[in-house]
Amino acid sequence: MKKRIFSMVLCVALVLTLLAGCGSSASSSSGGAKKYKMAYVISTVDEFLGFLRDDVQKAAEEKGVEMELLYAGEDNSKLIDCVSAAKTEGMDAVLINLNAAENAHACIEAAGDMKVVFINRVPDDFSYLSENAAAVASDENTSGVYQGEYLADLFKKEGKKEVSYVLLRGTEGLVHTDKRTDGALDTLKAAGINMKEAAVVHGNYNRATARDAFADMLDDGLKFDCIISNNDAMALGAIIAMNNAGMDPKSVPIVGIDATDDGIEALKAGEMAMTVYQSHEGQAAGGVQMAINMLEGKDLAEGTDCEVSSECPYVLYYPFIPVTADTLDQIKK
Repeated sequence: MKKRIFSMVLCVALVLTLLAGCGSSASSSSGGAKKYKMAYVISTVDEFLGFLRDDVQKAAEEKGVEMELLYAGEDNSKLIDCVSAAKTEGMDAVLINLNAAENAHACIEAAGDMKVVFINRVPDDFSYLSENAAAVASDENTSGVYQGEYLADLFKKEGKKEVSYVLLRGTEGLVHTDKRTDGALDTLKAAGINMKEAAVVHGNYNRATARDAFADMLDDGLKFDCIISNNDAMALGAIIAMNNAGMDPKSVPIVGIDATDDGIEALKAGEMAMTVYQSHEGQAAGGVQMAINMLEGKDLAEGTDCEVSSECPYVLYYPFIPVTADTLDQIKK
């Protein structure tokens, strides 16, 4: 109880500090007009989410929105407290990057009459969503599938029917960790490839974590035919570990997700075979515009480059795009 009260005080204090202009991370239009006040509650900042945060600020500035950043870390109580603090300070809407999908309902309750936009990470249950609480992300039903399709085509051309794989798995408790994993493996199995698990690396979507854990496995003589990573950062960690162990990353196909700048460089170098482009710019702009649309009673997708999910009218998707070194011209970088 004391911990919860303390984290609530921290969030409120941070908002007050920002609004007072001391160390403010607020964004506004170039003319100084501030049409809406919003908060962006951030659970963590990895390589992709750091770009997303920056793009949320940029989109807010372009749209004349005052945006405050609140950091909750991986603390469930602090996540809810930061949402409550935004409500207390009279924000019009709150954008939330969830630390766990099951916390969505509690966030909606803490927001009260504020509009809520979950960005990049969707709730575990879409029934929580409504005209007052929506989500913008990319359709994780397709991300891992693209990885599986690429690998299935590759292995069929090589005449391989049995493949041992290393899975670099992201943070547990997030919907996209399961969907990316299942999408890749199920697609390979459906293509007639007999998949055998060589190892699972719990990399938490972090480059260094994946690098260190994978390095230990390589030291033990791990053998494998491919690496399937839930994101580029972990794939890059595996590439570093292989290079350090005197192994050529080009010797096995390594597939990632996000198409980060470093991921694209690895594609160009031939160290990563393919990745799946996820637009942090598109999600950021879509999330800010969605919040504005909710406040103005407009169609959620109006003014965005997103498409409405077939599963739920309160979810917008910015499409994933599979890319290799030969198809980089398909994405905006």
